Amino acid sequence: MKFSNLAAFSTLAAFTSVASADCDYVSGNYYCSETDAVVYSNVGYSGSFMDVTNMDESTCACTQEKVTFSGAMAPLDQELSVHFRGPLKLLQFGVYYPSEGTSLKKRDATASEDCSTVIQHQHRKREAAVAVVEVTSTVYVDGDGELVSATTGSAVGFSDSAVSTAVVVTSSLAPASSAATSTAAAASSAAASSAAASSSAASSAAASSSASSSASSSAASSSSSSGASGSGWQRVSYYSPGSTTNCTFMNNEGGTAGSGVWSSCFGNSISFAASDGVSGASSAQALDEVTLASDKEYMIFSGVDCSDDSIGDCGYYRGDIPAYHGFGGKTKMFVFEFLMPHDYSSSTNEDMPAIWMLNAKIPRTLQYGDSTCSCWSTGCGEVDLFEILSSGSEKLITHIHDGQGNDGTSTGGGGTQDYFARPTSSSLKAAVIFDGSDESIHVLEVSGDFGSTLSAATVEEWLNTSGSSAALSS
Repeated sequence: MKFSNLAAFSTLAAFTSVASADCDYVSGNYYCSETDAVVYSNVGYSGSFMDVTNMDESTCACTQEKVTFSGAMAPLDQELSVHFRGPLKLLQFGVYYPSEGTSLKKRDATASEDCSTVIQHQHRKREAAVAVVEVTSTVYVDGDGELVSATTGSAVGFSDSAVSTAVVVTSSLAPASSAATSTAAAASSAAASSAAASSSAASSAAASSSASSSASSSAASSSSSSGASGSGWQRVSYYSPGSTTNCTFMNNEGGTAGSGVWSSCFGNSISFAASDGVSGASSAQALDEVTLASDKEYMIFSGVDCSDDSIGDCGYYRGDIPAYHGFGGKTKMFVFEFLMPHDYSSSTNEDMPAIWMLNAKIPRTLQYGDSTCSCWSTGCGEVDLFEILSSGSEKLITHIHDGQGNDGTSTGGGGTQDYFARPTSSSLKAAVIFDGSDESIHVLEVSGDFGSTLSAATVEEWLNTSGSSAALSS
């Protein structure tokens, strides 16, 4: 999502499966079946990326060093920032961590089970058979659908403009009951205690770090998980129009309105966002109920300033910026309610809304610009949650970009060409659940309220939503 229109998607079989799949090729991209949920499995690997260690204004150059990582969800267990591009209206956003001792287990549907409570969490229930996508290798095709290259783990790079897309389309029909689902694991006791404290933190529009830094340690950096029976999930961050708790809205307007900086070398840094989402501000403000126009962006960090290193080190970041922690940990959940109405007011990224996550190191150095000034191009991690790939499209795609299954470049990862329906006139509620216990990420539509707590049963029902699955290769 961040830079390139050429995405390295992955698929189980060779190109012959692409040709036989029931998919449509539209504006350089393939779309297969509408879905309510996508489940990524086998998330996490051992690898490295190049981390920024300095941004030199005198030479306009950045220096980097190699950082290694390993384990379930890595590198996506590191702190993430959450990004939004218009046209989009955000109505709710929240972050949850498991309460102490929580363990959520998949409930297998049986003939005697009343499935009505599960089905109510699926806005658009599909037929009994759903498309299941397994992702283990990479296939590139050109604009005519012809095979360019396939790989099972080595890096492939193309500069030829004729290579316009890469496709994931190995779809097989399977009973809905066999679609991938998983367990949502618990976070550590330390994460739970901080999460509980956060629910009583100040809910003023300012969302300053001082009010919630100690209460949001889990939201910023928790990375451990354990399993036992328990009570559910605790909300540690929340936004509704005009009000925030442990959320900091930012954009890339540094140097324009009292926060952040601008330079001829690196342009505008991140800054506090004003309540309209598009202007800069001198201090943190809560977003009003606004519809972000095409190609305009803002992002959300936690309310914990990077000067608070008791919950982890933010690493290097550009000087004189409002630097805040993101949301870390192997097990965590993000919830959203949003609309994406049509808007053709921009000459770039026209009517192409998106919601995605980045390794929080990226915007704290340079989100757009010289690739050596962020860790993005070397695979430190991005998750595209709901992204429109061509102007005016009604189909939202999800994809993971990191080095998994590749050699550490951002062209690894995987995804599916099944899609969510774009919510243009009525809002969509969604949950994104990172489960460190079984190395999965669930991106799914849900219903119900996003209260200060969510019961284990509610989240279990969400996890049982049938949909597409994408198994990442090691």
